[in-house]
Amino acid sequence: MKRPLFAAAVVCVAFVWVRLAAGRYENPPPGQACMESIQPGVSWCVTGQVCQKEEDKFWVTSVIVNESISYQQKLICEPTDSSPDLPLGSRVTVSGIYTPFSGATNPGEFDREVYYRSLGVGGSLREAEVLAAGKRYWKVRETLYRFRLCLKERLYGVLPEREAAVMCALLLGEKGDTDRELKELYKRNGILHILSISSLHITIIGMSLYRLLRRTGLPIVPCALAGGTVLVLYGMMTGFSISACRAIGMYLIRMLGEICGRTYDMLTALGILAAGMVLVNPYYLENAGFLLSFSSVLGIGAVYPMLVPKEYPVRPKQYGENPILLVLRKMLQRLKYAILASLSITLATLPVQLWFYYEIPVWGILINLLVLPMMKPVLITGFLSLLPGLGAAAAADRLVLRWFEWLCRFFDHMPLGVWNPGKPKAWQIVVYYGGLACAMLLLKRMRKHSKPVVAGKESGPGRAAAGIMCTAVLSAAVLVLAIPPTAGNRVIFLDVGQGDCCLVQTASGVTYLFDCGSSSRSQVGKYVLLPALKYYGIRSLDGIFLSHPDTDHMSGILELLQLAGENHLTVKQLILPAVEERAREEAFGELLAAADGVGKDRGGDVRVAWLGAGDAWNCGEVHFLCLHPVAGCSGSEGNVYSECIYADFGSFSLLLTGDVEGAGEQALLAELQRRELSDVTVLKTAHHGSRNSTPEQFLAQLRPRAAVISCGQNNRYGHPHEELLERLEKAGSHVFRTDFSGAVVLEAEGEQVEMRYYTALQD
Repeated sequence: MKRPLFAAAVVCVAFVWVRLAAGRYENPPPGQACMESIQPGVSWCVTGQVCQKEEDKFWVTSVIVNESISYQQKLICEPTDSSPDLPLGSRVTVSGIYTPFSGATNPGEFDREVYYRSLGVGGSLREAEVLAAGKRYWKVRETLYRFRLCLKERLYGVLPEREAAVMCALLLGEKGDTDRELKELYKRNGILHILSISSLHITIIGMSLYRLLRRTGLPIVPCALAGGTVLVLYGMMTGFSISACRAIGMYLIRMLGEICGRTYDMLTALGILAAGMVLVNPYYLENAGFLLSFSSVLGIGAVYPMLVPKEYPVRPKQYGENPILLVLRKMLQRLKYAILASLSITLATLPVQLWFYYEIPVWGILINLLVLPMMKPVLITGFLSLLPGLGAAAAADRLVLRWFEWLCRFFDHMPLGVWNPGKPKAWQIVVYYGGLACAMLLLKRMRKHSKPVVAGKESGPGRAAAGIMCTAVLSAAVLVLAIPPTAGNRVIFLDVGQGDCCLVQTASGVTYLFDCGSSSRSQVGKYVLLPALKYYGIRSLDGIFLSHPDTDHMSGILELLQLAGENHLTVKQLILPAVEERAREEAFGELLAAADGVGKDRGGDVRVAWLGAGDAWNCGEVHFLCLHPVAGCSGSEGNVYSECIYADFGSFSLLLTGDVEGAGEQALLAELQRRELSDVTVLKTAHHGSRNSTPEQFLAQLRPRAAVISCGQNNRYGHPHEELLERLEKAGSHVFRTDFSGAVVLEAEGEQVEMRYYTALQD
């Protein structure tokens, strides 16, 4: 068997993954406790060792609570004032309020609990106060930390603040100061990885030092030890990120091979390192950075050699001894290799990117071709600028970084910038990697039977046929990831805290958004709604309905309209309640201006419609009907004229009520009675479950089987009130609350209807 160590490592990683999926790692080892057992919001006094420091917080590990219970995870301590200057490795006693990290309660939302669990962090201590600190500390790590601060100060001295923050991330692994908008720009265009410590850093530092020492005539052992020691110290200084651990670990394995006189194999080293890391921390398999780092190197080690054709030495006489043609051919050859390397990484990481980010930058391969060749000069000049008297070298970095930013902004406005099929299913990923493996085996078989010819490339009788078949298999594998979910009707009540947001998808392919806003969570449009749209592969909204212009119903819509252009999202129509014309500009002016901005940015107008009682339309087999308000009603009270819409999906019905109350609720009830609408499947209760909303007479008319209450945890309004919950229970309605278990998802295929919490769907 070729590469037996690599095969054994793959089996080991697969074994750990199966145990992780089965929940076998949830119980802590003997003598340890799990932080999930700590009650949140309670003040605790903990003792631990400072293992990491940032400007406004510090991390402690080997935590002991109340001198009796030992916890395996780390804690992030967040002082109320400035973070105290505690040396790394010092033993400290800290008091504070324990706060666990929140899990994702919405589809597509970033899961802080899973992310920090993969880093071994069990929560944070807010309002942390240091009660005692020991005098002993890690002298080497603390010295390296202070050296990093000096280097950071140096970069800010020779570069403008924006570029200095980027170079701090590139050279020192410190990403906290990097502009968020710039990171989002890099992410959308597929080059965010350049901000990580990678193999290129290791090549520049470790291999350069090793080769330089070897040229002086020193033996292999001291040269390898010197290079390895410098890299380990560099890793300590930059924080030993996952990508840095992988790159430094592979370098050390390579040096071990040099010392032992063994041939270095990239895949074997990668497998050994992956198996070792997941055995130490199985939750790395839930970390996007770990999976992307290892799968990208796997692409270079396994896919790239199969894509690159065999090349044989080309003699000058083949080109008439023309040196210009030889140089041109070498340039084209290097370009081809760069394209194939970028394609190899994309093919290997494609499912991982879709699993975590739900979309792929279409122009990413081209942008990387323009960016990656510049990275080595950027790093070299960056390292040189850290030396005394060579600060002028940073001027080149400044120009290149601005070129990167301009390049990303240019492609940001190009059409077809993003491919967004949504989050793939597990079976799609398995089929994709199976197809990729089959394609590589076809290429390997073709390579085995090929023969060199005069032109300098391989050839064989079945080369063309095998190439076509390989391309077909790869294309089919990619298309598998693009298979949309089974067509059906779906309603998602997103958890936006104290607010409302409902996303509706019909079997005919129409997508509507009904309200989106919050008074308790900031930027719900960016961090809740937009990820949910990407999660389901939604690139176009056929209509955005706003019940009334209160912040807890509108703030997310405003954010979405502002972010639509850069995220390649199309909004076709904005549907607002048909209040009297003189009140429209005052009530909805900000929203209308934002919609006008989207139209200009996306090259088309966002139509605005005014909806009144009696307006009806069909989307395939789904019938929508507006029940309230009457067209031309007063625009003075938003809750009274709140837009109310009834939808009949055939297998179930839905009534959205916004914040309707008082006279508006009475008018809605009269319209329901006039149209003899009753036995509603799902009622979105009005006004977040307030005391006086949804009276008994209203429930007696509707007789809802299920009621959804959208409200925030421990909100200051006391929603939902006990009186309403008692009325719903008396009416026989099953209550779903977003403050309890997150988003509520209703899915229907044919006559089968399922309604569950999103968090339950993930279990």
